Amino acid sequence: MSFLSSNRPARGALKLKTLSLAIAASLPAWAMADEAADTFNTTFLQGSQSPVDLQQLLSANSVLPGNYRVDLYSNEMLVGRRDIDFKRNPKNGRVEACLTLDLLKQLGVDMHRLQAEGKIDPLQPQECYALAEMIEDASVRYDSSRLRLMASIPQMAMQRGLRGYVDPQLWDEGVPAAFINYQLNSSRTAGDYQTRISNNLGLRNGINLGAWRLRNESNLSGGTGRSNTYTSNRTYLQHDVTAIKGQFSAGEIFSDTDLFDSVRYRGLKLASDDGMRADSERGYAPVIRGVAQTNATVEIRQNDYILYTANVAPGPFEINDIYPSGSNGDLQITVIEADGTRRVTTQAFSSLPIMVREGQVKYSLSAGTFKSNADGLATPRFLSGTLAYGLTSNLSAIVGLQTSEDYNALSIGAGKNTSFGAFSLDTTHSSSKAQGKTTQGSSVRALYAKTFTGTDTNFTLAAYRYSTEGYRTLTDHVEDSSQDVRVRTGHSKTRTDLTINQSIGRNSEFGSVYVNASDQRYWNRGGSQSFSAGYTSNWGDLSYNLGVTRTKQIVTFGQPSSDTQVNLSISFPLGSQARAPRAFVTTSRQHGDTTTQAGINGYVADTSDTFYSVQAGHSDTSGDSGSVNINSRTSVADVSLGYSQGQGYNSQNLNLAGSVVAHAGGINLGQTVSETFALAEVPGISGAKISSYSGVETGYNGYAVIPNAQPYRVNWVSLDTRDLGGDVEITNATQQVVPRRGAIVVAHYSGTTGRRVLFELFDAQRKPLSFGASLEDTNGKQLAIADPNGNALALVEEDQGTLVIKWGEQQCSASYALPPQNKALNYERQALVCTP
Repeated sequence: MSFLSSNRPARGALKLKTLSLAIAASLPAWAMADEAADTFNTTFLQGSQSPVDLQQLLSANSVLPGNYRVDLYSNEMLVGRRDIDFKRNPKNGRVEACLTLDLLKQLGVDMHRLQAEGKIDPLQPQECYALAEMIEDASVRYDSSRLRLMASIPQMAMQRGLRGYVDPQLWDEGVPAAFINYQLNSSRTAGDYQTRISNNLGLRNGINLGAWRLRNESNLSGGTGRSNTYTSNRTYLQHDVTAIKGQFSAGEIFSDTDLFDSVRYRGLKLASDDGMRADSERGYAPVIRGVAQTNATVEIRQNDYILYTANVAPGPFEINDIYPSGSNGDLQITVIEADGTRRVTTQAFSSLPIMVREGQVKYSLSAGTFKSNADGLATPRFLSGTLAYGLTSNLSAIVGLQTSEDYNALSIGAGKNTSFGAFSLDTTHSSSKAQGKTTQGSSVRALYAKTFTGTDTNFTLAAYRYSTEGYRTLTDHVEDSSQDVRVRTGHSKTRTDLTINQSIGRNSEFGSVYVNASDQRYWNRGGSQSFSAGYTSNWGDLSYNLGVTRTKQIVTFGQPSSDTQVNLSISFPLGSQARAPRAFVTTSRQHGDTTTQAGINGYVADTSDTFYSVQAGHSDTSGDSGSVNINSRTSVADVSLGYSQGQGYNSQNLNLAGSVVAHAGGINLGQTVSETFALAEVPGISGAKISSYSGVETGYNGYAVIPNAQPYRVNWVSLDTRDLGGDVEITNATQQVVPRRGAIVVAHYSGTTGRRVLFELFDAQRKPLSFGASLEDTNGKQLAIADPNGNALALVEEDQGTLVIKWGEQQCSASYALPPQNKALNYERQALVCTP
């Protein structure tokens, strides 16, 4: 600790004290391992100037009676943190943890079995239960050195399927708060003939009151030659429905079904929430990959709405934090180069196979008015619903109905889990009447997925759909029924999607491969194909990436148009330090044009979150170019700046992403927050860093914005106390929060500021007090324990006051008065003498 360096002559002595205290603190854990041991041999403790009196530490029990906050472990799995009463057992005289019914549930004990065996009665619960007496071979052990209460329970006595599950009674609806999540992208390109400016502001806003969440997702864009356009994609009110493990939503939302394409509508929705279930399977989120030739802007759209914009440096890029609006709808990726060149590709986005656990129900019901983002479409009322049920542990069935004005669709399907992966097959029949003409048709869809979870992960998603000429989706029907809408020249016939991410070798020692492919064909019309693949690996410290992207438009007459891009990137460190800058070379070829970029990127300093990139390049058609980028992650926002210059143009771009959170404790700026997030409150202390979250620290009001949290699960929020200084002491540096979906929860910390003082403890006759003597405040809070020399290092809040010293069966009061503080010292010394 830093205070050890303030007094050189005392360094050796303090090391001895630290070692002695560490040994003494670990002894209770040894005592527990040998319950028969009632006394301890303390003659090996050397260097003490006073008698050794460790009865409070070295009793046969590992803890004194009282209430303690401990970590709960069930069969070596962390299940939570609780305040637990430790009481003396009258049968054996030992101090043991008091296990209540609530604690037994959290440990995962099968309560129904114990009730059937007559060992518990929920209507007349006991104050404390003895786990070993109720369950054979079960045991509870307390590790005082690590503050852990560990239960060992035979598997047959455990409730099934509760891994990771947290009892709904612990779900926290959070505090009243409001937030604005923003992403601003602005670029300016000056050419030989004109200057173009483009701006885009994406917003995700929210207000939380009690258990209700109001959300809005909108976008404001504009630029040279086009007026500012505001588009609201979603505005809805949401609330948990715990009894049926679902979410109720009302407003402008998207249908969330597994059989029909997702549509935007204004109305109501009630859908199950897998996050509330134990061991739930997580939803699929696409990864967007590509390559930029210059400082470029990437725009990602779904259903004509901009989901995401970002500035990327030359070379390969990967985007994995987008929020698709529904379960279906292709993603359109546009790469806008610094000189204004635009490249558009499409990536498929499909649902996973339908699989539900045995006896579980997955449901979704949507009702409202069709409301597309596209102009000119009709707005009929509709009703859509699906219901899936787990017939067995490996077989699920699903049925769905969708109906609107002059439109009906019925779908049935089944999913099967096998050792080769999960399969599902469903068929949908539709009937549509539009413009006085009735059409009927069917569509068959097959889905496959295989996921390996471990050190290496392989995920594969394959989808195939065949539709007859008369088949119509609800969106097709609305388009056919709408006036002043372009004439449709064909309807979907076949569609095939494939996504593969494969790690090669143990711990990816031979790299990884990804493949994304899609083929779409239409009746009486051509179609489109897209394909992208890449390989990434390392050779020592050298990293390399090889990728290819190809798109093809298939037409009924004439030659199909296609576009192929191949790129190769290599990077290597310039030094052996952990954060040494890296040199890189990227070359790509497209339409017969070869572009090569070379540069250096790295962090501004070893402990900095500011990243820079400088590069220069050459293109066969565009000539020479150069660019510089700087990105910084701060506690209040992520900032990115870039400048590019080439033949006939120069370009500047700015990207800001962050959040503004208003709550009872004030207003805080923070990094981009997710759907569910948290606040950390450290009263009176600013600049306290949060572990595991780069750049996050408390602001002027003692609050920090934790950008994300997992709903319905235990989330650990830990303070990094290393830089708080010797005058700050945090009572508990780690807190747990269990938020509901969409909640904004607060992790409360109690901190104390004061002065570090090494008190020399003496009795009324000025004789050094015993090793192990306890130093407490007048409220009984323990501040320190005496070392072998009778010294106790404590943090005191007041410059003068009275403390209590306890040793053996004795205790006394002692007053102290500190001189003016010398900030050059990390701790001070003072004698503390018992009052006669």
